[in-house]
Parts: sequence; structure tokens; C-alpha cells
Amino acid sequence: MQKLFSFWCLLICGLLFFSACGSKDQPVVKKSALMVESSLFSKSNCVDEKKGVCARFSISYPIFSGVDSMVTKALNQSLQEFVVSAVGGNGQLPFALALDSASMQFFALFLADVKERPEMAMEYVTEIKDSIVFQNAKVVTVQMDGYSYTGGAHGNPFTMLVSYDLGKGAKPLEITDLISDTTAVKPALEKAYKRSKGLKETDPLTEVVYPEITQIPLPAQIAVVANGVVFFYNAYEIAPYAVGSSSALLTWDELGALADKNKWME
Repeated sequence: MQKLFSFWCLLICGLLFFSACGSKDQPVVKKSALMVESSLFSKSNCVDEKKGVCARFSISYPIFSGVDSMVTKALNQSLQEFVVSAVGGNGQLPFALALDSASMQFFALFLADVKERPEMAMEYVTEIKDSIVFQNAKVVTVQMDGYSYTGGAHGNPFTMLVSYDLGKGAKPLEITDLISDTTAVKPALEKAYKRSKGLKETDPLTEVVYPEITQIPLPAQIAVVANGVVFFYNAYEIAPYAVGSSSALLTWDELGALADKNKWME
């Protein structure tokens, strides 16, 4: 039943390709000339619908329009590449075909597992939900929350949150684009991370990370929101599954000279 290794290899590659992160402190979306609507690709395959023995494949993703076509094309292509990577699709196929092919592979896995171990049959899920968490004329931040369950003790949630620089052809922002000194920011980041986990500044970091981590590492994902910069860690990235994902916000005031607020805020 445990066939998650390939899925997670593809997912990690996709997350490292897109620098991003999310937060419960995310503000109401601001409007700009950039327009967006959500599109849904959804299929299911049931062996016994009454007992809930079904496989559900549901992918919601944004489609941008309304400004320079080069910008919207870059945004849409970047997010579609993430989606295809996250679901283990074939990146060489057109997007719609890649999703359809990935859903068929997912259903084949489900049916094979049901046949092999019918007594363990249950619902399998692959889903991604999209949202726009910040937007102005300079930057847009997109969040993609995913979840996969293909048997085992628990499912596997994941999040991708990426900010795009609209002034540079929708370039995905990396940590060095937002933080001027990635070494100097670590003490403040560690405080914010502990705070997000309900710890005091004096509590040992090892309570909420793997034992071998002695200093908070920078995440693969970082993003702009209205009140600052969010640093996001998926489950397993720096801590066990039981700790869960982690979203640490550093406000513009906390970042001070380490981040140029005026560069991203109108």
C-alpha cells in the first residue's frame, strides 16, 4: 500500500524549483490590473461508492489574465509546471493531457491496491487547492495546498506558496530577492519559528526540529504578504510529521534594513 516514494521525489523537486511559503497571517487580497480565476480538473473512480472505496483526483489551479500577455503566460506556465510535478505527471505533455494521464495512473494504483488487499480498501486522494493570498501591481503571491493519501498511517499534506515579481516578467522570487543578508536574518527567523510553535524564545529549538538541527535553516519557500515576509517549511523538511508544517512570519518592522518594503508595497 505504501507507494509514496516516487510521488514525494517529484513533489520535492517541484517545491525546490518554486521558492515560496504561506501563513495564517495572510491578509485580504488586494486588487490590481492582474485578473485571476480558478479552474478545476476533477475525476473519481469508485469500486464501492457506498463504502467510500473510491479514488478522488481533484486539482484546482489559477488562470491569470488581464495584463501583459508575457506576464500572464509566465505565471500560468510556472504554476502548471508545479501542478504537473506535484501529481507525478508527464511534463512533456500539454497541461490538460498531463493531468488526465496522471489521474489515470493514480486510478491504476488505486485499483491495483484494492485487488491486492481488498480488506484494506479505502478512499485514495490526490488534491490541490489554489488561492491568491496577496496581490498588488508589483507582486502576486499564490498558494497551492495539496494532499495525497494512498494508504498507510496518514496522508501527506504539502503547500507551495510563491511570490512573483510582476515587474520582471513574473519572475518567481527567491530568498535573496527579498532578504539582503540571509545569515543576519536567522536569529529573527528562529524567534518567529519558535513563536509559531507556541514556544518561548528561551526554549530549545530541538523541541520542534530534528535533533541534528542546531540552527534554524532557511526554507525552500519564502513569500511576500502585506505585513511582511513568510518563511514556510513543509512537514518533514526540518521536523517530524507530528510537528507538522510551519509558517513563520517576519513583519516589515522586524526585518528592518534586511528587506526593502517599498520595493514590494505600493
